[in-house]
Amino acid sequence: MKDKQDIADPAAPTIVAIGGGKGGAGKSIFGVLMAFWIARLGNRTVLMDADLGGANLHTLLGILSPERTLNDFVTKRIEKLEGVCIATGEKNLRLISGASEVLSLANPHFSQKVKLMMHLSRLDADYVVLDLGAGTSFNILDFFLFAHKKIVVVTPEPTSIQNAYIFVRNVVYRKLSRISNNNPSLKALIKIAMDPKNVLKIRTIKELYQFIEESNEKEIIEYLKKELGDIYLGVVTNMVKSKIEEKAGSIVQIVAEKYLTIPSDNLGCVYFDKHISTMVSNRVPLTNLDKPSQAFGQVYEIANKLTKGV
Repeated sequence: MKDKQDIADPAAPTIVAIGGGKGGAGKSIFGVLMAFWIARLGNRTVLMDADLGGANLHTLLGILSPERTLNDFVTKRIEKLEGVCIATGEKNLRLISGASEVLSLANPHFSQKVKLMMHLSRLDADYVVLDLGAGTSFNILDFFLFAHKKIVVVTPEPTSIQNAYIFVRNVVYRKLSRISNNNPSLKALIKIAMDPKNVLKIRTIKELYQFIEESNEKEIIEYLKKELGDIYLGVVTNMVKSKIEEKAGSIVQIVAEKYLTIPSDNLGCVYFDKHISTMVSNRVPLTNLDKPSQAFGQVYEIANKLTKGV
């Protein structure tokens, strides 16, 4: 997976964010399997439960009661984020468990968020995989934008495709809003454009560019194009059940490029696996898969593509 963002510090881990809007797309299961394979490929990997209001990754790894969680870092009981990483039983793979017992953590202060991002970049790891929560809150969007590799998980269901597009649209407008802080008139325009029923009838990023161009602000357009070009998506179609469903993610790619001017890669598809669903229901660690699985192999291919930069 190509990416247009450079990592400033070569020693810093590559941050991989997995998002997609509302729940039901299987992001957490995909995230666990991705982290597992990245680790199996020889990379020191940390999987972080970035669903700050409803942590559940530890259960997918067979960890009933994490001895340390993100809450210990946020409340300063543990000074460094490295200190809350716990072993998973899988070589090269550690977990930062979320803190669902602390409701305030679902909406951290800006300073807490900045501190967390800074410490993520200092982890002793090659890769950090962020499993983002459902929805499109500013926290989720900011962590997605923070990542070097941005993955959107979608299922063939029409509602999932629609939710994924809404998620990407909100990511784009969140970034536009942030980079326009020093330009009040542009910020006001972007705020208007974020409303799908705005009076200026701006429905797409291309229409936003046209509106700005009519104001003779071509330099601003070039700046915006460069900034949005850095949002390079990897799209995964999950829980596929037939050949015809394999390309569902391409719909998100097409509309994201056409209406939001966002480039993307098709990372592949993952077939629905009843055995994996049974493991989740029975709280069997996903890393203990004991039978051949097409889905397991497909996630391996995606992890291999991502780490090799294909």
